[in-house]
Amino acid sequence: MDKIEKIVIPEKKWGGGHLKRIATAAFGLPILIIFIIYTTPFYFWLLLAGCILLGLMEFYHLLTKNTTDCLTLTGLGLGILVSITFFKGSIASVPSSLVISLVVILPFFISLTQAQDFSIVILKLFGTIVGVFYVAWLLSHLLLIRVLPHGKSMIFFLLLVVWTGDTAAFYTGKIFGKHKLSLRISPKKTIEGALGGTFGSIIVSAIAHFTFLKQINLANSIFLGFLLNVFGQLGDLTESLLKRGFRVKDSGTLIPGHGGILDRIDSILFAGPALYYYVILYLHR
Repeated sequence: MDKIEKIVIPEKKWGGGHLKRIATAAFGLPILIIFIIYTTPFYFWLLLAGCILLGLMEFYHLLTKNTTDCLTLTGLGLGILVSITFFKGSIASVPSSLVISLVVILPFFISLTQAQDFSIVILKLFGTIVGVFYVAWLLSHLLLIRVLPHGKSMIFFLLLVVWTGDTAAFYTGKIFGKHKLSLRISPKKTIEGALGGTFGSIIVSAIAHFTFLKQINLANSIFLGFLLNVFGQLGDLTESLLKRGFRVKDSGTLIPGHGGILDRIDSILFAGPALYYYVILYLHR
């Protein structure tokens, strides 16, 4: 009887979030795939703009709740402005979006210095700009990927590789994890989980080459699987660091079993730009 209890209790404790993750993925992924395949770049921008707004709201909520105030509405407006700049689909959008953001936002903060302490204004400026860069600027790279040759396949490839890596890391870590990857940043992540996630990403990258993305040769597919997983894990650790600093478990409660929108796109934020620059600087040269 004691042996049975030792087996059953951990499974019961582990199963709740597990079932929620599966249910959410089973419902959401087919809709997302259909949306990517059958919609125009404009509707893809609408989807991404919605994710940017939700992500920024989560980021600014955590910021104002735990540290200092920021100009939330200004940040949301700048986030959409950045995404519109990227929607033009040119690499020139990358630096120009930052310049436009600074030109728009600096007058607001200059006016604030007339009534508030400089140190408070600087913290507001820093928090607002970091949110725009972290969420809107990084995520908007998916708009540039979308208009590349075979852009729909590239977007699907990105999501497949990153989310397969996340899932493989989660379950490998649960089953085999013993050695902590970064105890202070994310105590639950393990080296075994990280290696399992990398292996999973490489496997699906190779499968992608033989199925829907034959335009990229096998060697590049395998390397991209490794590269995107590394950047995806860096994105995951970055958000874990933010949550650790904000003393919260999840960035929000929007997605059952996954937390907030930032919890779901944290890996994409870093992996998306990595894919775009690898393609345009190496594959398309």
